[in-house]
Amino acid sequence: MQLMLSGTSQIPRIAMKPGEVAEATGRSRTRIFKAIHDGELTARKDGKATVIEISELQRWLRSLPTRGRSADAAGMATT
Repeated sequence: MQLMLSGTSQIPRIAMKPGEVAEATGRSRTRIFKAIHDGELTARKDGKATVIEISELQRWLRSLPTRGRSADAAGMATT
């Protein structure tokens, strides 16, 4: 997941606010804050601001249960 800062900047984003994470994942802000509170998702604080690193978001998403095709088989080609 390579997100860019808004506008014309080409600097990759390394963190997002919980509301942005909710929008990007289709989950609610409440669900994001519950994941943080329950220790499923690690957030960082800068004063009152809460930020979630993109790499941590990807890790959390990969840790969620899968349905359908096996996660082990996803993206793995047989040779």
